[in-house]
Amino acid sequence: MQTVETKNKTYLLDDDGFLINPAQWDKDFAESLAPSLGIPALTTSHWNVLKFIRSTYLETDSCPLVHKTCKVHNLSIKDLQRLFPSGYQRGACKLAGVSFMAEGVCFPLSPTSEIQTRRIPLAKRVYRINVQGFLIDPNEWDEDYAIFKTRELRLLGPLTEKHWQIIRYLRSEFEKQNEIPTVFETCAAVGIDVNELAELFPSGYHRGAVKIAGLNLAAKAHLDAPVVAAPKRL
Repeated sequence: MQTVETKNKTYLLDDDGFLINPAQWDKDFAESLAPSLGIPALTTSHWNVLKFIRSTYLETDSCPLVHKTCKVHNLSIKDLQRLFPSGYQRGACKLAGVSFMAEGVCFPLSPTSEIQTRRIPLAKRVYRINVQGFLIDPNEWDEDYAIFKTRELRLLGPLTEKHWQIIRYLRSEFEKQNEIPTVFETCAAVGIDVNELAELFPSGYHRGAVKIAGLNLAAKAHLDAPVVAAPKRL
């Protein structure tokens, strides 16, 4: 367990550096943590975003989606990146003391042997997920998981080549870097803006694209499952 200490106050953080108890948040916490996230000092623009995230959390008990935050504050994805260089979830939401991964629902991974899902009939295939619906072990992922997760999230229509491009990028970068790319990096890599991302994944970046790609913020294991191309249409 990590801590942040400032002005005779101690804040408890989880293993990913998020505030364990969102109710413990105050401005001193955000100002103390900001430099470690690449922000020398919080400006009015920063505070506007943080206050919106906090107010949304208090009203809905959830972290607002990135495209909604950008829309409310008339920010492009590059504007948001300039404000929070470490990412939306790992920057803005972390500073606001909230996360959709709060309350320890994303459990640490245990090493597992490679599961060759293509040899298992679809009707008998099992994917282990946590309570928020994220795949626990990225090695259990395959394209069928992505297709069925898409239906579960009620995306309109089948996965397009642009969807698969994003999914392949996320899994490829996770395999190389052992870390999920930020929403900024993903948008830049595939040449889209935050509005296009919202159209592709209406449930959000982490709660949509990352979830369909079989990844989660707690996943640190090396991928054994292949990075696949989009299935050919029959």
